[in-house]
Amino acid sequence: MLGSSTFKNMQRRHTTLREKGRRQAIRGPAYMFNEKGTSLTPEEERFLDSAEYGNIPVVRKMLEESKTLNFNCVDYMGQNALQLAVGNEHLEVTELLLKKENLARVGDALLLAISKGYVRIVEAILNHPAFAQGQRLTLSPLEQELRDDDFYAYDEDGTRFSHDITPIILAAHCQEYEIVHILLLKGARIERPHDYFCKCSECTEKQRKDSFSHSRSRMNAYKGLASAAYLSLSSEDPVLTALELSNELARLANIETEFKNDYRKLSMQCKDFVVGVLDLCRDTEEVEAILNGDVNFQVWSDHHRPSLSRIKLAIKYEVKKVSFPTSLGLPASPHLTSQSCWPSLVLMHFSCSHKVT
Repeated sequence: MLGSSTFKNMQRRHTTLREKGRRQAIRGPAYMFNEKGTSLTPEEERFLDSAEYGNIPVVRKMLEESKTLNFNCVDYMGQNALQLAVGNEHLEVTELLLKKENLARVGDALLLAISKGYVRIVEAILNHPAFAQGQRLTLSPLEQELRDDDFYAYDEDGTRFSHDITPIILAAHCQEYEIVHILLLKGARIERPHDYFCKCSECTEKQRKDSFSHSRSRMNAYKGLASAAYLSLSSEDPVLTALELSNELARLANIETEFKNDYRKLSMQCKDFVVGVLDLCRDTEEVEAILNGDVNFQVWSDHHRPSLSRIKLAIKYEVKKVSFPTSLGLPASPHLTSQSCWPSLVLMHFSCSHKVT
């Protein structure tokens, strides 16, 4: 016998699938031939056109006065007024629409705004009551599929984003630093995927249902974790996080063969991030702080010199190239040895655009 919760979930999924078919049927063959469908009334066509072109007075008047307007109607491309307004960067129209109750596709509109880098529109959407508890920011469209509302468009032609993409993963993919910062303040985080060989019930079910989609969702999560925007804003020690993540990604490249090249690129991306951080150093104190890790707890070697723990870790994880911060103005001599007391000179000795042996 199925439990009551399982039975309810199955009913919701069937309802969702029926709704998907209904939306596709409403669009009809006009969707395929790029012509307007016959399901839209003249009022709805005018409303969608006004939202698309940012006609604020018309949108406001129709929302306030019309008793028959369906503000969740969609055009031949399957986009509603909110998506059209966001896609064309009409902030005022977006704010008017967000005041309506039972507004559909708020999640799709947020993803669209993030992909285009519209920071003010992202902020406006995040002020919507749907995000009050913050839970919406941590669940992907696929994870929210069984909800009763129409927060995301579940049919493939209604949304342009993968169903495993959360808002913060997309912002990290797009390297939108300001948006990543806003989402982090809202409590959003990118959950690190379980170990590849994890046998928990969740991983087992996903692997059994669709192994490729499961691997793709893992790749999307790691791509977000490895982005410079997320590394620099979410971690107290971005250099250490990047080095450890680089090593993990290199290991996964030998395991998840379908995304082997992608994992290798992400591993190299993490190493390049470390190089970039060192390039931004303005003096030897900043270099020393990065190479020693915790500036409040320095470990000194037997010769009373900084331990340079990050350099050792970089060698352990085979970071082949580390750039010397040219702003320090120190000569790059191949005769310098690791016995130097200057952390920056030690860095030059190990690398300075040369291979670490």
